[in-house]
Amino acid sequence: MASQVDICNIALSNLGDQLITSMTEANSRARACNLRFDDTRDAVLRTHPWNCATSRATLAVSGTPNWGYSNSFALPTDCLRVLEVDDPDQEWKIEGRNIVSDGSSIKIRYIAQVSDTTLFDATLIQAIALRLGYEIAETLTGNLDLKREMWQKFQFALSEARSNDAMEGTPEKIESDEFLLARRGYSNRRNISTPSTGYSYS
Repeated sequence: MASQVDICNIALSNLGDQLITSMTEANSRARACNLRFDDTRDAVLRTHPWNCATSRATLAVSGTPNWGYSNSFALPTDCLRVLEVDDPDQEWKIEGRNIVSDGSSIKIRYIAQVSDTTLFDATLIQAIALRLGYEIAETLTGNLDLKREMWQKFQFALSEARSNDAMEGTPEKIESDEFLLARRGYSNRRNISTPSTGYSYS
C-alpha cells in the first residue's frame, strides 16, 4: 500500500523530476508536495463516493437557525461532502459546517476525510498522484504544456478509478422524475390547449 511519499513520488516521476524520501526534505520538491498534498487528496475524494472514504452518521440537533428551518445539525469533523440523507422526503441544506432541516434528527451518508493512504486502492492512488502532479507542475518546472498534460492524465485516471470503485457493490438506482424527462424532451403533461382526445404523445 502506498504512503504519502509514494504518492508524491508518482507525481514527481510523471513530471520527470527527482524523487524524495521524506515529506520534510529541505528541497523544493518536498516542500511543494507537502504544501499541496492534503488539499489535493481532499479535492479528489470529494469528486466521487469512494468506498474507502464513505461513512454514515446519525446527527443530533445542535442548534436552532434564526429562520427558515427548525433545527441545525453539526456535521462530523471529518465530513468532506454529504452524499444523501436517509429520508428522501426530508428537506435539508448545507450551511457552513451544519445541516439545517425541519427534522428532529437526521441520518447522513458522507465522504470522510481519510488521511490513511494505505486504505486507497491502486487506481485512486494514481488519480491523487496525477492531480498532485498537475498542482505542482508549474511551481517545479514552469512548463505549462506539461501542466496541461498532467491534467489530461488525471482526468483519464480519475475516470478509471471511479469506474472501478463503482463496480464494488450493487449499482445505485437513479429514478427518472418528470423534471429530468422534460429536460430530455419528454413530458406526461398535456398542453392546456390540447384536446383530451385527438393528439397522441410521442
